[in-house]
Amino acid sequence: MSRKVPNVYGVQHVPCLRGTREKTLAAISRWADEKTDPKPIFLLLDVAGSGKSTIAKHMANQWAREDRLFARFFFSRDTKTTMNMDSFCSTVATAFGEHDQKLKDLISASKERADFGLFSFEEKFNRLVIAPLEKLNQDAILIIDALDECDNEHGGRDELLNALQGQQSSSPRLRILATGRPE
Repeated sequence: MSRKVPNVYGVQHVPCLRGTREKTLAAISRWADEKTDPKPIFLLLDVAGSGKSTIAKHMANQWAREDRLFARFFFSRDTKTTMNMDSFCSTVATAFGEHDQKLKDLISASKERADFGLFSFEEKFNRLVIAPLEKLNQDAILIIDALDECDNEHGGRDELLNALQGQQSSSPRLRILATGRPE
C-alpha cells in the first residue's frame, strides 16, 4: 500500500484558467522582470479562497517553463510536513542545487560544516539560499505560498518572515513571490 506524501511543491493546486486574474498575473510578471529598481518580495495578501495558491501555481508553471523558478514551498495546514519550518531551508536549498551544480556544491559545503545544526533559521537560510546566489551572481525566483498556514506555535513563521525581511536589502539576486492571508 502506498502512502500519499505531502507535497510542498503545490501539485495539489491548479493554475489560473485562461483569461482570469490577468491584471494580477501581469503585475507579478512586471515585478519579476524589473531590472532598474528591483523589489525582492512581491507579497500577495487576500482572504481565504480568493485564489492566491492558484496564482502561485500559475506563476510556478510559467517561471518553470522560462527556467527562472529555482524553488517553491507551498505551506498547508493539512500535514505537519507542510505546515512547519523543519524542512523549509533544506527543501529550497535542494531545489536550488538541482537547478545548478555550482549552487549544489556551495550548498553542500555549508551543510557539511560541523556546526551547521547550531545555526539559527536565518543563518541557515542565508548560508543555503542567499550566499550561494550572491557568490555566483545568479538571479533566482522562489515562491512561498500560504505563509499564514506556516505553524507559528514555536515562532517558525516569525523566523521565516524575519529572514525574508533581512534579505530584502541584502540580496537583489533572489526574488520571492509570497502569498498569505492578511493576518
